[in-house]
Amino acid sequence: MMDISDQTLYQEITDKLKTVPKEVLERISAYLSEIDENKDNLNFKLSEEQKESLSKIKERPYSEHTEVNIFLNEMSEKYP
Repeated sequence: MMDISDQTLYQEITDKLKTVPKEVLERISAYLSEIDENKDNLNFKLSEEQKESLSKIKERPYSEHTEVNIFLNEMSEKYP
């Protein structure tokens, strides 16, 4: 059974979804399915190298940041 904060969150999400186009709802549904399928793998540990890499990125000036898709591609190549 949901407590009041869970109900409030559920209602907020429901209200937001009322005006979303069907294509977006389908993407959200696929995303939720993926999360559900991988829920046992959500608790992962970063290696020291990964932590260091993220720290360096965090410390960079904003002007040196890359687009998110470029960053994700770089990380995917480095950490397959």
